[in-house]
Amino acid sequence: MNHRPSGPPKGSRKRGFRFRFSFRVAVLTAVLWFGGPTATPLRALSGDPDQLAAEKNQTDIFDEADSIFQEVSRLRGEPIKEPVAKKFENQAFFRAYYQRLLEEQYPPPKKKDIETAYVFFGFLPRGSDLIQNYLDSFMKVVQGLYDPKTKTLYIADWIQSGNQEETLAHELTHALQDQYFGLQAYLDRGSKLSLDEQFARAGVMEGEAVAISLNYSLEDRNTDFTRLVNIADWVRLSNLLQVEGKRAVGKKAALNEVISFPYVYGAAFLQKYVRAYGWPGMAYLFRDPPTSTHQLMHPESFFPRRQNPVRVRVEDLSKTVLEGYDGVWDDTMGEYGLLTLLSQYLPEEDARNAVKGWRGDRVQVYEEKTSHRLLALGYVIFDSESSADQFFRNYREFLNTKYAVDSFLRSDDTIHWMSLKNSDAEAYVERFGRRAVFVEGTPSSLTARVRGALWNVEQVKKP
Repeated sequence: MNHRPSGPPKGSRKRGFRFRFSFRVAVLTAVLWFGGPTATPLRALSGDPDQLAAEKNQTDIFDEADSIFQEVSRLRGEPIKEPVAKKFENQAFFRAYYQRLLEEQYPPPKKKDIETAYVFFGFLPRGSDLIQNYLDSFMKVVQGLYDPKTKTLYIADWIQSGNQEETLAHELTHALQDQYFGLQAYLDRGSKLSLDEQFARAGVMEGEAVAISLNYSLEDRNTDFTRLVNIADWVRLSNLLQVEGKRAVGKKAALNEVISFPYVYGAAFLQKYVRAYGWPGMAYLFRDPPTSTHQLMHPESFFPRRQNPVRVRVEDLSKTVLEGYDGVWDDTMGEYGLLTLLSQYLPEEDARNAVKGWRGDRVQVYEEKTSHRLLALGYVIFDSESSADQFFRNYREFLNTKYAVDSFLRSDDTIHWMSLKNSDAEAYVERFGRRAVFVEGTPSSLTARVRGALWNVEQVKKP
């Protein structure tokens, strides 16, 4: 990165209306003003949370949106190029909109494979429908959206007035992003990338929208979001990403945590980035965004000197040692994906310590064609031998907690190999230098062959 731009021009303004904090903004600002987490319940802090925007004249709300767009433009330091079209829509519209996008992203064969893999990892309960889970999660929180294809801001006709200004500020930030950086092209460029890289790119887009909406609410207090405590740390410690219900085998459902990642960690990343480069630095992020969740979680790995992840490719083993199996899932989980995986059975701090030295990975899931038994394998590279050892020791505990063990075939400082109860299946994790590999669910006749294939991985390269 060879630029250090100045921040956006400062200005002052007096609002013609009083901002009513939503819970999300209130709890974040409470850290700044009261010095620690608050026990405030999940509701809007002023006004009736059930009060609908329909109580206002729609023309008034459109005028309010135009005023907020001007404020977003001023806070961001970029002039509005053209007005944004605005429409009120009902729940049926929003559900149909998201369903169409999800069905395009997850056509039936791909959807089935992802569901199979996510159930194995514990990210979805057994028998869950991936699209329905996403839809249910979206519909619980959506109050508006900006569509870069139609260049239109769609406002929910049930929008809570306590959330109205925050929602409009967030979505109109996306509209301004679209006018300067082309959001649809930005999204399209990321559609073929790994899961980990897609989450990193989403963190740029959603993190800025969260940041601007926070600044919109904080300006009357003469501060901004860069002065808040680390947003991701505070949200994590306050358990705001936890939801009711159990994981497939572990503690609590992981889906909402995953959906929230770009908003929470994107905003936390920008707290440091904007402090260093100002808002004009966003042009660099949209042109050459972070390529891993690791970079969002550890901004020092992105600036001032960028450290890109190592790309790992593992061959399709269904063509060699896993003949008789179909490949179901093959992707990069990244630091956050592995953290989410391990956190189901380990204390969160242990899980975080296990993956903090991440540099690259590849994880695969296979399904036996006749019995439909599943197995998973992974290859992970770390920044040091000590980081790899930390992962090895924690993954060993992860396996011991997740599975009922029949016997340990071998367990020492470099390998932990176990036979699972009530099944002709094994699991193991092994470390060599800065690398670690793991396998779960292989028949005893195949474990050694899969192990050998993983240690023969040669297609590791830096981008």
